[in-house]
Amino acid sequence: MGKQLTTEQVLLLNNLMYMTEDDPLKNITSYQDGNLTVSKIVNNIDVNQLQANKDYGSFMTGSDWKKLIQAVKNDDQLMNVQIKSTNVDNTEGGGGGASALFVDPSTKDAVVVFRGTASKEWKDNFVGGGSTGTADGVSTTHQQNALKWYQSLGLDDYNSVTVSGHSKGGNKAKYITVMDDSVDRCLSFDGQGFSDEFVEKYKDAIARNQDKILNNNVDSDYVNLLLNDIGNTIFYKGYDYGDGGFLENHCPNTFLNFNKDGTFSMSTSERDPGMKVLDDFLNSYLRTLSSEDKAKTLSFIGELVEGGFNGANPNELLGILLEGGNTDYAANLLAYLIKYEQTNPELAATVKDVLGKMGLEDVTGIVDTVTDIMNSKYFDEILGIAGVVGNHIPDWALEKLSKYLYEKYGIRLSTDELRKLLAIIGTVSDKLKTTEVSEDGSDKKVESTGKAAFAIRLKTMQEAEQEMASYHQLLKQIADEVGTLSANLAKGLYLVKIPLNRIKGIMEEEAGSLAKMSSVLAEAKKQYDTAEQRIAAAILGE
Repeated sequence: MGKQLTTEQVLLLNNLMYMTEDDPLKNITSYQDGNLTVSKIVNNIDVNQLQANKDYGSFMTGSDWKKLIQAVKNDDQLMNVQIKSTNVDNTEGGGGGASALFVDPSTKDAVVVFRGTASKEWKDNFVGGGSTGTADGVSTTHQQNALKWYQSLGLDDYNSVTVSGHSKGGNKAKYITVMDDSVDRCLSFDGQGFSDEFVEKYKDAIARNQDKILNNNVDSDYVNLLLNDIGNTIFYKGYDYGDGGFLENHCPNTFLNFNKDGTFSMSTSERDPGMKVLDDFLNSYLRTLSSEDKAKTLSFIGELVEGGFNGANPNELLGILLEGGNTDYAANLLAYLIKYEQTNPELAATVKDVLGKMGLEDVTGIVDTVTDIMNSKYFDEILGIAGVVGNHIPDWALEKLSKYLYEKYGIRLSTDELRKLLAIIGTVSDKLKTTEVSEDGSDKKVESTGKAAFAIRLKTMQEAEQEMASYHQLLKQIADEVGTLSANLAKGLYLVKIPLNRIKGIMEEEAGSLAKMSSVLAEAKKQYDTAEQRIAAAILGE
């Protein structure tokens, strides 16, 4: 029996999930033959047609794909892995997430992989941070649909089950691990975490299963920091940043350092301190909001991030702030950002620096613009005028402010937009008097129960016991045959009989050792079973 697929091998499968319908690549979900191997998939790709500098999606160029495909071809075990089933979540509210079931025939292990988000799906990455509107109020529709598909696969007959995914796919993999005890191992790659409410509601299931989770994160990734992470974490150095710059920190191939011979390595690292600051800032802000406001605020932040990542200019970003449903949440966020900067200037500077590297400097620029307007003579003058004329701001005053914004920031707003902006800024000014910065920005943690520390499944232990017993019988049989051969040799061949008898003795000794090991495993299995039952009883309060 072969060895379980390594983290590196499972990461390569995650990368294959990002193939698009862009010749010569083909989307993984288009493969429906239940016995199709990875070798047939990659050998079907004419790498000579890949254009070196062309972006085939997720900042992965033709040159990147050539390296990835060669790395897969260099791995005999991975090439023989079969793709048994694929799925696209086209249910209502599903978002089109793709997933696939891979099976390693050499080990009879199952690996369920979920693909991550595309460039225009960032908003949904924030939805799980508050009240979600689903039956339990803390799970997202995408998470629940992923769990349903996983449970439809019928994986009981496999020796082990690994769930994995990158980005949103990593979050789905962790969600399934928490919600379904059948998972043996979870390998998440830069997957985001869960809300305070989720961690509290499912703390027992998290405590029971989080030791199965390994978060593999790039040191400067900006998605794995979202919300509260669970499980164990390893940070890796990121490689191969191309035209996408900082945004490529989140690409699935960023983990891989390729060599000229087609091999690759992954190097452990330390988390970028700036990402820790941004993580703490987001958590601290969310903890000042009610669950309902948190969900709506996260949706609003998601719109800003999605806009920034897709090249929105300052006017377009301001348009998001000025949308009717966003104005209250925009005022709350702006007030908190300004207060945070006043109380933690160094940390706030780090947050702005990181957002700038992410291409979101226009978002932070809006904060500076709002602060500037509040501190300018025009703001006091306009508010004074509004008070005199019954909260109506005359057009000439707005024109004066409009000219100021354009000359200093290059921002053009209509009269109606200016009125909305001033209304938001007025609210911000009032909120600053009562806004308090939350000091706790660390991830919410749950202590493990210890149940998941039993990493070996019962049936795996039982199979090992049976193998030991089988090898014991085989060695004993060979020893007996060697003894018979020695006994039948003529007396004059004693020089041959001596080593044969020694071999017989060694084999009998090894057979005895295997018998003892089989017995020890059988007893360990009983103890494991008893311990697991006791833990389950303790958790259920029996």
